[in-house]
Amino acid sequence: MIRVIRKLDSYRKAEKLRKSGKSYRDIQKELGIAKSTLSLWFSNKKWSDDVKYDLVKINKEKSKIHIRLLNQIRSLRKSERDKRYQMEAGEMYEENRNNPLFIAGISIYWGEGEKVNKGRVSIINTDVNLLKLAINFYRKILEVPEPKLRAAIFIYNDIDGTDALDYWSKEINLPKNQFIKTQILPSRSTLTKRRIHNGICSVYFSSVESSIKIKEWISLLASDKRL
Repeated sequence: MIRVIRKLDSYRKAEKLRKSGKSYRDIQKELGIAKSTLSLWFSNKKWSDDVKYDLVKINKEKSKIHIRLLNQIRSLRKSERDKRYQMEAGEMYEENRNNPLFIAGISIYWGEGEKVNKGRVSIINTDVNLLKLAINFYRKILEVPEPKLRAAIFIYNDIDGTDALDYWSKEINLPKNQFIKTQILPSRSTLTKRRIHNGICSVYFSSVESSIKIKEWISLLASDKRL
């Protein structure tokens, strides 16, 4: 009899909490009643289903608010990071504005560099001397670790891929294992055949920081009245 009374008392307390909008988990924490028992008691009750529906809506709204707050935090951190990189770029520009390699590297990137992908620093060209200078800019100014440097070769089907790889690897002083798979381009015109003998090469690495700084340097160079 006592057990029945206790069970009835537990049921009434659980029912009261459920009707107040509590989830099974909340009731379990407060009363120590297993969720399986609560489900057995209330799963066929329309009013309990209504509570469940309301809880789902509330949780969805909370989730939306949480995601929105996380996005705002990420955006703020990203903005603060970008401003820090831009400030550092300004200081470095003043320190290196008389360095020929620094100015040449910025100028080359201004004309030939990747400007859309914020996380990638890349220059593509057929001119080996231009790419030699570009990769020296990467190494000596940006201080990119050698393992991070990558290259890609694009050739037409009448160019020998092995010869092209040998050529570019030697000229820009980059090991062959740091070149990705050579890409074959569609057929070309007679004019292009006369100009391109060793394919097109892209030298690149991944870095949000360097990408932001290079773009800031380009802006500073464009507005520098002292040059």
